[in-house]
Formats: sequence, C-alpha cells, structure tokens
Amino acid sequence: MKRMVTWALNLFDRLHLGHEVMIDRLAEMPDPIVGVTDGELVGRGLELEKLIQPPEIRVKRLTEYLVRSRLSDIIDVRHVAIVEDLLTIKEPVTFMMYEGPCCTEIESGAIEKRRNSLGVSDNIEYLKPVRAHDGDKIASARIRRGEIDRQGRRLRRTHEKPRRLQFEGRAGLKTPKGDVYNIKDGKPEERVVQRIETESPEVVITVGDVVTATVLEQGYTPRVMIVDGITKRGLFDREFTAENEYQIYNPAAAIYPEAWSTIDTAIHEGKPTLVLVDGEEDLLGFPVVLLAPEDSVMLYGQPDVGIVWVPITKQNKKLARDLLKQMPIIK
Repeated sequence: MKRMVTWALNLFDRLHLGHEVMIDRLAEMPDPIVGVTDGELVGRGLELEKLIQPPEIRVKRLTEYLVRSRLSDIIDVRHVAIVEDLLTIKEPVTFMMYEGPCCTEIESGAIEKRRNSLGVSDNIEYLKPVRAHDGDKIASARIRRGEIDRQGRRLRRTHEKPRRLQFEGRAGLKTPKGDVYNIKDGKPEERVVQRIETESPEVVITVGDVVTATVLEQGYTPRVMIVDGITKRGLFDREFTAENEYQIYNPAAAIYPEAWSTIDTAIHEGKPTLVLVDGEEDLLGFPVVLLAPEDSVMLYGQPDVGIVWVPITKQNKKLARDLLKQMPIIK
C-alpha cells in the first residue's frame, strides 16, 4: 500500500494567523508539503482579486515563515497553478484545507481527475476556521478589505477604494505642502525634534525608514511610524519595534484599503505604533494627511535634502484629496 502524503492547500495571501495554525497542524502529518495555489486552482470571483499578492511573494513570505519557525527542513513549499500539477503526485494524498472557493475547485476537479487517471483515493481534512476578535473567521479577503489585521484584530473600517498611480503621472505628482529642514543647515532631525517639543503636535507620524530612525535617535518616539525597509540606496538594515505593531501589504505606486484602515487605527491607538509595509510606503503620506487630526504633523524624508515637516491642516487635507482623485481606482 502506498504511503499517504499530506498537502496543505491555500492562497496564503497576507500570511495570517489562520495560515500559521494550518502550518502547525501540517507539521504533525506524514510527508508534509504546503501548496501555494494559483491560477485554475483558485475559485473564481474572489473579492478584491486584483489585490492578491503575486504568487512569488506569497511563496517567499511562506518560506521565510517556515525558516523562522524552524520548519523549513520538515515542510516543502510548492507553487501549484493547474490541475496537472497535482497529477504528478503518485501517492494517495490527504489534502488539508479551510472550506472556501479553493476547496470547490480541488474537489470538483483535481481529486476526480486524480482518481480517474491515477486510480488513487485521496482524503480531505477540513480545518476549523480560526476566529478573529470580532467572532468572524480570519480570511485573506477580510484583510484585503481592511476589516482585520493578520492577527485577527479589528481595524477601523474604510470606504476608500484601492488606487494606483499611473507611471506617466508620477513625475508630476505633488505632495501636501510643508517646511523643509535641509541637511546643509545641520542635522535636520535635531531641529525637527526641537520644534516638536516646542509646538507639541497632537499626533506625530513619520513615513520612511531613515526619518523614523533619525528621530528615534534623538530620543523622541512618534505616535505612528510607517516603514518598509527600503531607502533610495537599497535595503535599510535596521529593525524597528514599538508597543503596538501592524503589518500590511502595499505595493509601489498604490494605496490599498488595508493601508487606509491600518493607518487610521494606528493614529487612534493612543500609543506608539509601528506599521511595517511589505512593499513600499511611497504614497502612504496621503492617507496620513487625510486621516490624522488637525494640528498633527507628518514627517517624511526627502533623499539628499533632509526632512519635510507637513502640518495637518484643512488646506493640506483638501490638496491631498484632490491629488488622490487623480489616481485611478483599481476596479
């Protein structure tokens, strides 16, 4: 009798707590393999389908998680996009899944084809859904909508649509107006922190790794810190920590709903909060200006120039909204 192997199948979009529970269960099974589904193995008409992470990113993040969890020598990762990918498995399989669109495609297509062409009898093990703090299940679609974060914590809801800045519009894109603290006049972070201590803005938000790091080095901790691990010169080799942390996916030249709701939540948390961006934070100053209360300030770095101090005012909010409307909605 052939030995049965175990495959856990899922989109693994926005690697979240439910995925971690699946991996824990998979590690206990014989010959465990995790399959990142794509293409025809994914149900049709998924909500905000265009916002799903590209498969190479999903595979990479999952592999990184297995390394951190010391499971990479136990569990293999595969990318499966067509039924034929599953027909290469000659042994009987236990398919481990959460109930959803993926299950329908596997049950109605792959398992039947495997039975007919290989003569094997597969099993399906359905996992109980992991519940978010609001009692509903944790799902990638809910994270894409900005309802919850990856740990199932509730976020402030958003009605903002996903937007993308077209390439031809990037050069002419303006930003809300602010004061520039130039490096030619000395360390800009020193003067910025002095101004914070003098004016006591309601909320201070930093956008960018370098500006966040330099302000922290001055002994001041902003209420919200938005970083992506990238600078003009490449990867930024520093780990940030805060009392409260969130992780979001937001690719370059885009603003996704989860960014809106997470930034809004962070601003109103009332304690230092770190927003780690998988992707880029190049446009996230727009949500900051529109969501932060007036009399707050946003700080961002201008490469080779210094730090820009952007006061949160009615004028800047209107400018940010007008500029945002120029970015096409991702249908």
